[in-house]
Amino acid sequence: MEKLSFPHNVVFREEPEGGILFNVDTGELKLVEKVAWGICHLIDQGKTRKEILQELRERYPDQDSVEADLDEFLKELEEANMLDTKDS
Repeated sequence: MEKLSFPHNVVFREEPEGGILFNVDTGELKLVEKVAWGICHLIDQGKTRKEILQELRERYPDQDSVEADLDEFLKELEEANMLDTKDS
């Protein structure tokens, strides 16, 4: 099962209106709100892609694009070097 986590040099901080991903090596900052914040929160808890997808499907049962949207967001994080994936 693929574990998702933030690299050691990326800090996720929750804020009242969302969250912040900060790469301490590069200074890159990414603001996350709403669903993206929720996904980052679940990644921070050590959830797998499958577990996150299940949670999103339960919360948004009428959205057909949940899986594609999740994968697009995860790809965006990976390309920004703000996500690690590990097989467990």
